[in-house]
This record gives sequence, structure tokens and C-alpha cells, in this order.
Amino acid sequence: MAKKLYADGTTGKVAIYDPAVPGAFTNPLANLNAVYFHSDLDYVGVAAVLDFTVTHPARGTGGSSTQHSYLEPNPASGLVSGLNHDLGYVPHALVFVGNDMLPANMQIQTSGSSYRTVAVDLTTTQVRVFETAWVYQHSLPALTVTYKIVLFTPKISPSGNETLHITQSSFVASRGKLNTAYNYLRRAVSSPMFWFSKGKTADVANGSFKIVTANGSVINRSPYNGSFAGEAGLGVEV
Repeated sequence: MAKKLYADGTTGKVAIYDPAVPGAFTNPLANLNAVYFHSDLDYVGVAAVLDFTVTHPARGTGGSSTQHSYLEPNPASGLVSGLNHDLGYVPHALVFVGNDMLPANMQIQTSGSSYRTVAVDLTTTQVRVFETAWVYQHSLPALTVTYKIVLFTPKISPSGNETLHITQSSFVASRGKLNTAYNYLRRAVSSPMFWFSKGKTADVANGSFKIVTANGSVINRSPYNGSFAGEAGLGVEV
């Protein structure tokens, strides 16, 4: 398939596309199969990749119940750790444990009927990890987890008058909207840094759930009895 590089100095648009499909330049979303690059598309830039190790504290069992034979739950929640990023804005972020994208309030530890979940909050200066633990008959021992947190750059508004600027070490297009200095994500054919989910990741049945991560890892919480198989994710690197 032929490739054409075209830059429009009037609109600032820059594209690499199949010249046999001229609509790929004027309407890239409708002709993605013929587009290799287009400045109208929103490419995801990475501001930082942080490896962040958190030691979650041990959580003991609850107190006795006068009405039931089992122990009352002993819920605990709150901030367990924080890490400075100092970007000066609240970034969008994705969180991974190993290669697995971490859904919000994901269970990271179970013991019998007891479990611990985590969620991540971001401010203009910090990444903060919060946990919630529901402890029934089984206590939860302390747990050390290393999280990989990917922070993204904000959307860049075009400025200046350079439609296309290429050097040996940089590529700037569409008046600065796209710049290789922003470390864009790209698809990894093999050995990706991490995986992105492309579809549904969890299912509920028979009063319980099953999670299939983008990497293919399976978390099956008994007595789930559904047939959810998940969807293969997309491996990426910076």
C-alpha cells in the first residue's frame, strides 16, 4: 500500500495516508484503515511513568455479633500512601499492577470472604492510593504491591505558524499540536510495557464476579458461574 505525506499550510493539517483514499485526509475518522498518521486525531502523550510501591497494613477480624454466628465486618478505608508528581495539573492516569490495568476499586487481596480494594486519586501534585478493606471471618495480612502509574499529558492547543518541522531528533506537526517530545504511546507487537483494555473487563453472575484483564489474567470470585471470557487487550509502549 502506497503512503503519502501531505501538509496543508492553510489549515495546519498534516497526514500520512493511502493516496488511493483521498477522503483519508479530509475525514480521517471515517477512513482509519487508510490513515497512518493524521494531526486531527488525538494521540496520547505520556508525561511520566511512575513505579510506586505501597505496603498495605494488616487488617484484623471484626467483633462478635450478638445476632449472628459470624463476625461482624470490620471495614477500614482511607489514604494509605501518596507520591508527588509535581506536574502542576491534574493528569489523566491509568494504573497497572504488573501488566494488568487496574479497574477502580479492584480487589487486590482476598482471604476467605474478606477482601481489600484500592482506588487511585490524583491532584495537581500527587498520586494518592486509597484502600477499603472488608474483613469478616478471615484477617488480611499486610501486603506490599508495586503499582505502575502512567500519567498523560494534557491536550495541546495549536500555536505558532509551523505546519511541519522535522529534524533528526524531533517531529512537530500542526503548529505544535503534535510533538514527539510528548512521548506518545505506540502499539507494541511483542513484549509490551503494559496492556490497555479494549472492552468489557468484568461480569457478575450468581452473586459474584469474574474479571479478565487486558493481559489475559483471570480473577474468578466464587461462586461466579457465568461464561464471560473477556476481550484481548492492546499491548503498548512509550
